[in-house]
Amino acid sequence: MAKLQQIERSGGGSYPAAEVSVHIGTRVTFDARMTTVGLLSVGVLVSGILLSTAVVVLAAGQNRRKRT
Repeated sequence: MAKLQQIERSGGGSYPAAEVSVHIGTRVTFDARMTTVGLLSVGVLVSGILLSTAVVVLAAGQNRRKRT
């Protein structure tokens, strides 16, 4: 399902990347390839979204308690 490989760059170097292939049934296949820097950036974005959502929910709960 997931494998690690080296991807060749046009500049002559290579860098590690993860490749994932997901099969749903017999017709649908999703393929994705991402570098370690890409994985790090996705992790930072997801954690930022989760933290900001928690702050909004907390603020909404405090506002509701003040009204009642």
